[in-house]
Order: sequence, then structure tokens, then C-alpha cells
Amino acid sequence: MSEKSEDLSRLKLFTDRQDAEAKLHWSRNSYFLVVMSILILAFGQKPVEDPFQLAIFRILVAVLGVILSFTWLLIQHRSSNYILYYKGEARKLAKITNTPDVYPETLGGIEIRKLAYVLPIAFLFLWSAFIILVLINLIKLI
Repeated sequence: MSEKSEDLSRLKLFTDRQDAEAKLHWSRNSYFLVVMSILILAFGQKPVEDPFQLAIFRILVAVLGVILSFTWLLIQHRSSNYILYYKGEARKLAKITNTPDVYPETLGGIEIRKLAYVLPIAFLFLWSAFIILVLINLIKLI
């Protein structure tokens, strides 16, 4: 096997891995969005009449939301790093093999992998706001 052929095989390997990671990235986002929706639904429920118990329930749900949002953010970051790595290696190999770059840096705009950070960060703020609001209401009860 020639060196160019090996480099082309490696180029295909890195583009395939980048594509697979991008698909996993968005699948994970979908799963987290479903879980966040369920938690928001749970937060809005009134499982007990006692306002103190309701506040404790909502705080627990919101704390779980914060934990999951932070976990989601860390997973987003790791996935983003993988995508960045695979794209970088593919760019190097495209130059070596004299093939068109499938991830041109001159495209402009913001990369989707960077925009995806908005989702977990927004939920972190939302859950934090919920905790603060419940605590304020809890203080009013006391």
C-alpha cells in the first residue's frame, strides 16, 4: 500500500469519526432535552398540599436539574474537543493528500459545536433561577 493510499485511508477514518461524534453529540442533546422537559414537568407538579414539602420537592428537582445540566455541559465540552481534534487531523491529511478540505476554516459563521453550549448553560441558569425563587418563597413561609 502506498503512503498516499494510507493517508487517504486515515483521512477517511478521521472524517468518519468526526461524523459519528457529531451524530452522537446531537443524539445526546436530544436525550438531555427530553430529561430536562420531564424535570420541568415534575417541577410544575403539585404532589403535596403542604407548601413546605412542595418547596423541598421543587428544590430537589431543581438541584437534580442543575447537576444534569452541568453534566451535560461537561459532555458537550468533551464532544466538542473530539470534533475539533478529528477536524484538525482531517485538515492536515487533506493537505498531505492534496484533496479538498471537507472542513474549510474559511466558511465563516459560528461552528454548531460551539452554539450547542447554549443549551446546557441556559438550563443551568433556569434551574438556578428556580432554586432561588423556591428559596425566596420558602423564606416567606417561615
